Amino acid sequence: MKKLVLSSLLAAFTLSACSSAGPLLTPNTAQSPVRFQAMANDDTDLLARMLRNIFKENFADDVDNGRPAELIPTPRGGLVFEGMNRAWIVRAMLYPISDRIIKKEFNKPSTPDNIPPIDEAGLRELMGRLQPGDIVLCGNNDSFVHAFVYLGNDEIIHALAQLNAKGEFLGVIRETLSGYLKRIRRDKFVVLRKPGLSPQDVQKMRGYLSAQVGKTYDSLFLNKADDRFYCTELTWMALQQVAAPPRVYAHRAKYGWDLIKNEDFMDSPDLQTVWTYHYTRPPVAQRHTYH
Repeated sequence: MKKLVLSSLLAAFTLSACSSAGPLLTPNTAQSPVRFQAMANDDTDLLARMLRNIFKENFADDVDNGRPAELIPTPRGGLVFEGMNRAWIVRAMLYPISDRIIKKEFNKPSTPDNIPPIDEAGLRELMGRLQPGDIVLCGNNDSFVHAFVYLGNDEIIHALAQLNAKGEFLGVIRETLSGYLKRIRRDKFVVLRKPGLSPQDVQKMRGYLSAQVGKTYDSLFLNKADDRFYCTELTWMALQQVAAPPRVYAHRAKYGWDLIKNEDFMDSPDLQTVWTYHYTRPPVAQRHTYH
């Protein structure tokens, strides 16, 4: 299985006419295939180790599994990330592996804290401040990891790694905000708004999000493919549908992964703070350069 997966990555890069983005990869020269083929000798659990750490550090609700973060050479992760983004056949081979990893990690207990979840009074205050098209960021314990677009009339569409009764990801679902907050403990919130958002913009966001309902959770945490979504990626893509999208940029995370997180939304100077609850938005433009 190891050589099959990594050889497919090699083929995806070799056959691709696209140049590599950013500092992850050298251009497609005669030297590059040698580097890709060398990956076939790596440990079989390389992907599992990378994804376990990425999920724990970026998307888990403060999971306490007693496992320290591992150090894995970044260039390898960058090669894998670019290969999966480019080739659907590689993703199809790797998703069964990554799904098992994230399902296992997601179901581990989180570390409790002393902050109570949002109560009925807090929920009423939140609902009173929201407008269609607002971005809701929320979290639990020491994590601040979930995001979604509020569509009005208590409606949201978001991507969840939670499992259903069959043990599958809930993925992209439509539900009420009030129902979600009764079902899932959340004790920290930041609501952001794009000034000047028109009804047409909101309708475009709604249309895009509605078209994704039913797709499953992106356990590889990619951002250049639309066959699966993780929560902040889906929110980010919805914002790209408006006439003048706010500047929200992905950041280079561990192992060469380019991720969209709540911190990237909060860093944008184009999004106003509407409401906060047990969380203070950091100063803008600290993580990215805006022109």
